[in-house]
Amino acid sequence: MTRLRNAKGPAAAMGGGNGIPGAVVLEPPAATAGLASLEQRVEKCLALLPPCRRLTVLVNDPQRHTASRPVLQALTRHLPPARIRLLIATGSHRAGRTARRAFEKALCRDLPFAAVAWHDSHSDALVPIGARASWRGHPWLPESQAILAIGSVEPHYFAGYTGAHKTTTIGVAAYADIEANHAAALGDDCQLARLAGNPVAEGIFAMLADLLSLQPVAAINLVQAGPRILSATAGKPVASLHAAVKVAEEVFVHRMAEAADAVVAEVAGPLGATFYQADKGIKNTEAAVRDGGCLVLVAQCGKGLGQDRFVRLLREARTHAEARDLVASRGYHLGDHKAVRLRRLTDPAVRGVRGFLVSDGISAEQAGILGLLKAANPMAALAAAGIDPRVDRVYHVRDAGNLALLLTP
Repeated sequence: MTRLRNAKGPAAAMGGGNGIPGAVVLEPPAATAGLASLEQRVEKCLALLPPCRRLTVLVNDPQRHTASRPVLQALTRHLPPARIRLLIATGSHRAGRTARRAFEKALCRDLPFAAVAWHDSHSDALVPIGARASWRGHPWLPESQAILAIGSVEPHYFAGYTGAHKTTTIGVAAYADIEANHAAALGDDCQLARLAGNPVAEGIFAMLADLLSLQPVAAINLVQAGPRILSATAGKPVASLHAAVKVAEEVFVHRMAEAADAVVAEVAGPLGATFYQADKGIKNTEAAVRDGGCLVLVAQCGKGLGQDRFVRLLREARTHAEARDLVASRGYHLGDHKAVRLRRLTDPAVRGVRGFLVSDGISAEQAGILGLLKAANPMAALAAAGIDPRVDRVYHVRDAGNLALLLTP
């Protein structure tokens, strides 16, 4: 039976899991561990900020499942809601009126904040941030007396890690600035679970420095397994991030000494609504698959493929070289990095990983556009790839939206 080598964290387990006998099963921790009082974290942040009549609090939008409400509840035990205004950091995302109302109702019920606003990255009201004015952001940022950002930290396939540092920058920036930052994701230095030397992460830190030149900012970073908070850190944004990364590395990152012959990556919940979102499961695990190996994505994708531009690029570029050339000739647009990286994974001239999709929402023809083969179930996909999990090195990642596989250097 295949054994997991050099795994970190409590999520590694052996087992057959969903009919894959012999596979190494990876899943999030079953219980919360080490959660310090959120009130203490809030107290630490408030102590870092100057006394103010009104505090601006930044929270992530529904597409990042940050457990912001418990933090807000703890905050309002120290500061009246009427002295708090809430800015929902959407980044480049957009949500309809119904979705916004539902999110606000769940987040703000019984908490009468002074104001609630949704960031719009396309708004004409965005303003320059910092002395360098190197990026534009929400107009609340420069005129706030103090800012508290709530983020969640998990591995990110090109930004290194998510967290409140992204909430306070990418989350509230102009679309053009988000696009300019993400263009660096095409480079080889933008890697999963890597901050140092990562151009995207370093660009975000530079944006954060611009904001810090204007306003004092404190951050609470959560490490979560689904909605369950495993740990919380508080302090200045970068210090809070690095403290949370230590926990996230133990919980989410599994390092192996040898590459897998195959990985079965499951993505469930809202992240699995479209392939464009569920692709995170591929990005979180592809580095651990040997060249010429097999990667099986399991996701419902009930809303189809997702972003039109992403799909259009894949239709036009059947190889990695073609995809890179098209992006170079047309200029980078958000989502292009996903398509280029997917082609790099499956192109026989590059990595040659055989990709399969188990999904009720994607047809065989649509899977073909992605460069993947559709399979009825994971075992059928492995069999089609000539993989026997009782003999070959196979990993079954049950929450590939959060868990990440990496090879040790």
